[in-house]
Amino acid sequence: MKQTPTVPETSPESSTDETTNGSNGPSEEDGSAGTRPLIRRHDQFAKLVLDRPGNADTFLRERLPASVVAGLTADRAVDRSESFVDPVLAELRGDRVYSFGLRNGLPLLVWTVLEHKSAGEADALVQILGYLNGTAVKGARRIEYPDGTVRVVPAPVLAVILYHGSGRWPHPPSLGEAYGVPDEVLAAGPLDFSYTLVDLSAIPDAELSRDPDLQAGLLMLKHATRDGNPEVTLERLLSIAAVIGLTVLRAVVRHVFVVDDGRNRERLRTVLSRVAPGQEEKIMPTIAELYIAEGEARGN
Repeated sequence: MKQTPTVPETSPESSTDETTNGSNGPSEEDGSAGTRPLIRRHDQFAKLVLDRPGNADTFLRERLPASVVAGLTADRAVDRSESFVDPVLAELRGDRVYSFGLRNGLPLLVWTVLEHKSAGEADALVQILGYLNGTAVKGARRIEYPDGTVRVVPAPVLAVILYHGSGRWPHPPSLGEAYGVPDEVLAAGPLDFSYTLVDLSAIPDAELSRDPDLQAGLLMLKHATRDGNPEVTLERLLSIAAVIGLTVLRAVVRHVFVVDDGRNRERLRTVLSRVAPGQEEKIMPTIAELYIAEGEARGN
């Protein structure tokens, strides 16, 4: 497939890291579609991507430590968010809790945090500590041993942070490192945890996922929130997807239909004619697919 000329990168200083609701960006009523980011609600789009069947399971198996994945059963991850995540938090941030089965028969919970601030929340470690603590306690199980001993054991919980901000992630990979105390104090056992950071900016585009639909969604999270000019965004995003392959390009176009509300569809066709000349009709969704995409955007 023909590759288009490189599109100039948008500098971090001009990137849009916040949603337009409550930010300095244009409002929903602002008719200047050409000045609005392609994705205005990062958290909602990330939630939409992970909620598509199979995507969360694929994402976590690709990003959790290999030693953890080796101990999982083949059963898909189950969304347990309703049991562990406050409904307001789940809606506003899109955080999710998934349950896996371990090969020894026990469950493993994974709290997935969606973070899009330009440099991460300053209190991110405190927030994660609260999430892990609350989930571990709420998921505790009562164990009775053969000798009659009864023990209530917190649930094992891992944290995964999906970070798609434009700045460097500022936090160390564990709470212990953040304390700043001597090693001998850490060895004495203060409360500690580590987490898996998935920083999209640090992952090559072609390696975001082995699954085309998930790869397309992560591509959009990585590139489509960085500036306020949809045409520049589309050109960059579709050019990247076209280099990866037609399947990923078509998946990106489908995701655009989900979030676009019809504002940029003609512009999308124009950009496609440059990125993949002669293949626009193969790539553009059919009417039936369009109805499905619009239903997903409404949560139907």
